[in-house]
Amino acid sequence: MKQNETVQGILNAIELYAEAGRKASRELGEKAFTKEATMSWVEKGVITTVPINALFDVLEQTGEEEVTYTVEDVTVAGNIAFVRISSWFSKLTTFNDMFTLAEQDGEWKIVSKIYSVK
Repeated sequence: MKQNETVQGILNAIELYAEAGRKASRELGEKAFTKEATMSWVEKGVITTVPINALFDVLEQTGEEEVTYTVEDVTVAGNIAFVRISSWFSKLTTFNDMFTLAEQDGEWKIVSKIYSVK
């Protein structure tokens, strides 16, 4: 697979994540992430890691919102990748989001998300 096709496949997974936020859609989120994916953050010095379903629960509770993002970095090493984005949810909260992804059978999936509020 060519490098630009690889990066596009990776960014497709990131766009699915953003679209899941826009539409408050668990279904779209499940297409972006592996079933075993996790989400982590640090709050008041405590690291928390939860199954990705916790993110989908929040999306459903929050409802549809405006989501935009800027890709800051994409690093690829064979069939694994790292992506860092800055994201804005309803222009109220800005996040530093970092994702690890893996490719299987030509499809890229997010394995983990870690974030901080800017």
